[in-house]
This record gives sequence, C-alpha cells and structure tokens, in this order.
Amino acid sequence: MTGPAAREIVVLKIGGSVGAEVDPAVAAIEALSDAGRPVVVVHGGGPLIGEWSSRLGLETRFVRGLRVTDEPTRDVALAVLVGLANTTLVAALIARGVAAVGLSGIDGAMLRAEREDDELGLVGRVTLVDSSLLEELLAGARVPVVAPAAIGPDGALLNVNGDSAAGAIAASIGARLLAFVTDVPGVRGQDGRIVRTLDRERALALIADGTIEGGMLPKVEACLLAAASGCEAAILATRDADAVERLLAGERIGTVFPAETPVVSP
Repeated sequence: MTGPAAREIVVLKIGGSVGAEVDPAVAAIEALSDAGRPVVVVHGGGPLIGEWSSRLGLETRFVRGLRVTDEPTRDVALAVLVGLANTTLVAALIARGVAAVGLSGIDGAMLRAEREDDELGLVGRVTLVDSSLLEELLAGARVPVVAPAAIGPDGALLNVNGDSAAGAIAASIGARLLAFVTDVPGVRGQDGRIVRTLDRERALALIADGTIEGGMLPKVEACLLAAASGCEAAILATRDADAVERLLAGERIGTVFPAETPVVSP
C-alpha cells in the first residue's frame, strides 16, 4: 500500500495475555478503530508460551531476548500464539465492536523468514513481507490481528519474535506509526531515566554498551527498522485509551523514534 492512505496506518504491537493487563491495549485499539484510523495489530504471547511449556515440562531459555526454540517448543508456541492468544484477543475486540480478523504470518504467505541462527533453533528472521492480505482487510474497514509466525525457505514453520514481526510489517506497509504498547514507560538511558526521543546513533550506542538488552532489544531494533522506512515509532506504557491518538497528535509519550528519510536506491 502506498500514498497518503498508507501513511495513516497505525501498527500496534501488544502482549498476548488477555486480562486486566491487556485491557488498556484493547481499549486503545477500540479508540483508534472508532476514530476511523486503519489499524494493524501484532501480538505476542511470551508469558502464555512459558506457562504452557512449563505445563508440558519443556525448558525455556532465551538468547539476546529471543526464545530458543526446538521443535516441541515451536509447536507449543504456534499453538498458543495462533490458537489461544489470537482467538481470545480477537474475541475481546469483537465484544467491543471492533471488526477484528485473526490471522498469522502464515496466512497469505504474509511473512517469510530464514532461520536466525543455529543457537536459536526454529526462530525466524523476517526477510519478506507480503502485505496484500493486510491491505485487503484494511480496505474493508477490518482490523487485522496478526500472530507472529512465518514460513521458512524450506517450507518449515518458524516462530518469529512479535516485536520483529511488527517492525517488518510497519516498514513494509508504509505505516505512519508503529507503537509498542508495553508494561514499561519507555527506554531507559544509562541514568535510569526514560529517554523521550531516541535517534539511531544514540540507540545503537545504548545497545553497544549494554544499556538496552534483553526483551527491550528486539523492540528497539524493530523501531529502528520502521524509522528507516519513514515510519515514526514509539515504545510506551498506555494506561489511557487515547494515548496513541495523543502520540499521533505530536505529544511525546514514552520513547519516540523519529521517522527517518528513506534511502531511495538510484
């Protein structure tokens, strides 16, 4: 999708748990939908995956903020993400009058990926986004709700970090804003304070010195990917349904990554 209409799209990345902690995010989606803004939702599900892995006696281990995924863990992750987390979130949105449609990165071959590295196992790094299915749903005033999963080069099903998937989708679809609705108020600097505006140079410096690490790392990397495509990005803890609208209006909430001028190949 290109042109002015594409630049109005908001991509929201939220958690995959459904309950009190996700209600503000659901309310934010409802507010954007009611305002007539085109919205794509990408959700995670880490805590649920961990919970079900523990029930089944599977070990959970992380490297660079990403879940190490063998075949049994991949199967649990996809069952939780595409099944429980996605359908429960879609049902919660429909109950609020939002025309939500659940799908995964597998549908319409939306997300294609290659394996991140051998150490992580069946974890994919998105290499191609086919946004045509999303564009069709948005044109029909639907709200796509995407579970992060991808097709590997050999046809294998790959688990994809939800933050990374959201960044790739926002960059591909030409979104106006990528917003990470989290349980933290933004990115903290070396002094422990929230950094209100974070450009590429400073973000890379905070990554290099270890200030940005763990689960925040893929969020920041996704924001930088989106910003490079000309999309503003932000990491915020939303407690108000209108927080994202206020962000769109220019208010500084959380940590904002300004849109960069995209590099055009000659």
